[in-house]
Amino acid sequence: MASPSQTSKEALASLKRGEYQPQTANDLRSPCPVVNAFANHGLIPRDGRNVRAEELDTAMKELGLSITIRKTLVWGAFFERYDNRPSGLKDFITSPLAYLHWHFGIRNIGQKDSDETACLDLDQLSRHGAIEHDVSMTRRDFAQGGDNHSKQEDLVDQLLQSSSDGSYITTSDFARLRRKRLEQQKKDNPDLCFPGVLHLVTAGQIAAIQRVFGHGDKESRIPVSYAEALFREERLPVKEGWRKSQGWLAGVIGVVVQLVRVRVAIGRVKS
Repeated sequence: MASPSQTSKEALASLKRGEYQPQTANDLRSPCPVVNAFANHGLIPRDGRNVRAEELDTAMKELGLSITIRKTLVWGAFFERYDNRPSGLKDFITSPLAYLHWHFGIRNIGQKDSDETACLDLDQLSRHGAIEHDVSMTRRDFAQGGDNHSKQEDLVDQLLQSSSDGSYITTSDFARLRRKRLEQQKKDNPDLCFPGVLHLVTAGQIAAIQRVFGHGDKESRIPVSYAEALFREERLPVKEGWRKSQGWLAGVIGVVVQLVRVRVAIGRVKS
């Protein structure tokens, strides 16, 4: 008789690419709901281990993101992590970019899979101060106990309840939530690190989510049902009617235009 673990592995192996299955206890996950959804749908390895750049790029293509955005994000995600700043001619020759991004790397130095292909594990995205940052919409800060990757149900509730009409989350709704989260963390995290550049980064994250999952109108409204699937279940909201973005909206111009709208909206929110 097969053991429960063997049965579970066989069940996971039978899942088709794109079919949703929540993570199991042994799976690795990141602080990003979208990346976690990739794994839950089998667009990248379901266990979150040994994810190749090509696999991550292909998964993002399923969202309709442009090649420029995809390649830029993958390029940044595959930097190697240095605990200390490189120095000397040898280090410069080996990895000249490490002089600039040494602290922002994700992968271990020389990390490769069994086929000698560069890869990363999803939990490495939790390395604080690299891609991961304080004041997430659905995660606690690293300084609040060290768990900066687990979904927090109260923060997910807060995000869903940010909708003004209960049906859609608009740019103005996201702006108020962004400001609210910052004020919350100023009180809850004495070691908060949120420099000016992160205001731009987080606005860009909101803009990208809106362009990918929004309705394509000026507001790029996201149905609450889509947000519930994405942020609570870490599932692409296909059952709710979502289809991947088409055209220029999820390209560089579309995301930048929306980023500007988000920044303006945040600036209009009264403290």
